Amino acid sequence: MPHQQPATLRAIMEKLRGPGGCPWDQEQTHDSLAPCLAEEAAEVLDAIAGLRPGDRASEAHLCEELGDLWLQVAFHAILAQERGAFDIHDVEAGIVQKLVRRHPHVFGHATAETSDDVLANWRAIKKEEKAAAGGETHVENGLLDDAKASLSGLAEAMEIGRRCAKVGFDWPDVGGVFEKVKEEIAELTAESEPARVEEEFGDVLFSLVQWARHKKIDPDLALRRQMERFRKRFRHVEAMAMEAGGWENAGMEQMEAAWQKGKKVAS
Repeated sequence: MPHQQPATLRAIMEKLRGPGGCPWDQEQTHDSLAPCLAEEAAEVLDAIAGLRPGDRASEAHLCEELGDLWLQVAFHAILAQERGAFDIHDVEAGIVQKLVRRHPHVFGHATAETSDDVLANWRAIKKEEKAAAGGETHVENGLLDDAKASLSGLAEAMEIGRRCAKVGFDWPDVGGVFEKVKEEIAELTAESEPARVEEEFGDVLFSLVQWARHKKIDPDLALRRQMERFRKRFRHVEAMAMEAGGWENAGMEQMEAAWQKGKKVAS
């Protein structure tokens, strides 16, 4: 007689971790799962980059990847539940309370007419929360001290630029940023010492991210979409090479021709 399938994700995880469950799941810890969490979050971002709203296949792909990410949240919550720290309901209750607390213009009496007003309120409330939890000392935290985005250096560079702009440390217009990009590229091409090349390359990337910020472009999403286009176009190069009998029989001219064909098909 078949086993009855648990009805919820929490029940499934309890079954997998419990007696007679899955040996692999029973061996996992927060540390061992950390790379999985990062990988699943990255796959969600890739699914968003490839999303075509209304397209059933890409919508289903995003739905699946969000489920995989949700599994990681549930897994970490089950580990905490087993040691009596908290459970998945506590995780949900915590974020609900936080959202209500940080949206006083919706759930309270504060006002916020624009997105900038909302973000200003959000930062002020976060600061109050930190002080109440004993997270601040008499030394004022620096503007960039917690501007971290571990999943993406591009996102962190974007956040640093936003924060600096808030206090007026920014280019007055997008033209000024583009001039800075060209200046940094010139400095990069003039360098030959490896450590300095790396430093100048970082400067180019950082200035390009700030140009994207002024143009209201998400640089991480733009890069992911470009890589998806590259993969689709490169399939034509691979197909040509296989038809020629292998990469050793594919010259640069043939590869370039296949690439241009791929560009026309996979725009």
